[in-house]
Amino acid sequence: MSKLYKFLSKFQSKGRINSEDVPLIREKIGEDGQLDIDDVKLLVELYCDTPNRCPEFDSLFFSTLETVFLTDNEIKPSEEYYLLKMLYGDRDVCELEREFLRRLRKQLPERSVSFEALYETAMESAGQSGAKGGGRS
Repeated sequence: MSKLYKFLSKFQSKGRINSEDVPLIREKIGEDGQLDIDDVKLLVELYCDTPNRCPEFDSLFFSTLETVFLTDNEIKPSEEYYLLKMLYGDRDVCELEREFLRRLRKQLPERSVSFEALYETAMESAGQSGAKGGGRS
């Protein structure tokens, strides 16, 4: 079993991320000394597969994605993939996710047509089911 799978399964099996877990997650994403798309992949997996997340994790999650996505002042297609997975992994867009998209969009000097479409669709679909409360426990 790979180290990454073992790491992910630790949280997925209990279905929650507590504030005590966040330093371990922060250490894992900082292992190589830089934040990059691999860290985004890990965090998105945790975000999507762990329904009960503490506010500290959400803060780490969104700040890391923002840092990585805005490094080159553009949202690449590979980054859009992770945005889509985050937004629709549970078939609902919560207010926390909408606020993140607003912040991201505001900081982009230029926005691609595909990002704008992603943004508009997420804003239009937001809150339609009303079931998701941000994944917090």
